[in-house]
Amino acid sequence: MRWKWPLIVFGVVAGLIALPWVILLCAIPFNLKTASEQDLRKSHLMAEAPPPLTKPVTLKVVTFNIHDMLVISFDRPARMAAIGATLTELDPDLVGFQEAWVEKDRETLWQAVQGSRLKYRQYYPSGLIGSGKYILSAYPIKEAFFHRYTQGGKWYKPYHGDWWGGKGVALARVELPDNAGFIDLYDTHVHAGYGSPEYDGVRAAQLLELADFVHTSTVSTSPAFVVGDMNSHLDRMMLQDAMERGQFARMMTIDSSIDHIFAIRNPHYIFEVLDTQPIDKDISVKSGTTHLSDHCGYISTIRVTPVPNPPKE
Repeated sequence: MRWKWPLIVFGVVAGLIALPWVILLCAIPFNLKTASEQDLRKSHLMAEAPPPLTKPVTLKVVTFNIHDMLVISFDRPARMAAIGATLTELDPDLVGFQEAWVEKDRETLWQAVQGSRLKYRQYYPSGLIGSGKYILSAYPIKEAFFHRYTQGGKWYKPYHGDWWGGKGVALARVELPDNAGFIDLYDTHVHAGYGSPEYDGVRAAQLLELADFVHTSTVSTSPAFVVGDMNSHLDRMMLQDAMERGQFARMMTIDSSIDHIFAIRNPHYIFEVLDTQPIDKDISVKSGTTHLSDHCGYISTIRVTPVPNPPKE
């Protein structure tokens, strides 16, 4: 009898230690699912490419990691409303968000842009909590596809949440007005570094997957842009390799740290960056003031000019 209570205490403690691991193991099969459309064979625009653009078009393209997560993100409703108001002022054509994981906050942001031209939206479910990829557009989104990265980090490190974040690359095919043609917009968020080289290999592999997916899925007659949080500076070899492999041309006039806007080189078009602006400001919250996000957003104004006699493919 003298060992009864110590054994009970030991059992309770062991159970409490094991419980989080049991929960994680049970959640793994659900996190492996990807609800977004992944089958490119369903793309009507790939099956029958639309005519190329016949006249120049100027587009404002945004990338913005909005740091919208339960528990660890603060002042979410106020920040989402302020981000929506700021975008309404900036009047972009295409917006690619990252870390837009909370449905209620996405709705707050959506309501905040109702006075803007951003009338169309697409979220990309992936894993348990969704991919965090959220695209807004001033023009109709006719097709939407998603590619989930095959490497996703470490499931047993939930405090490094990338594996559980269902990360990948989102694609929206947008129809311009007046039968002008289509634009492909890709939005991605690759694995974070967490202050060490632990995930360098995963991030490098994901960047190459991004390049390959873009190559596989683009419609050759349509201009295409890639935006996102690449978690890599321009001088990193892993990003340079992906840029070369995917034929990414930088569409920014200022240093943007790890957040980037690219165009895909295309013999049908000339891309020209007219301007890039950071998107950041202080806003008032209950605790005082804060930034729109822990990342600075960016908006580039880009002119796309059709080449009169492009080389035959």
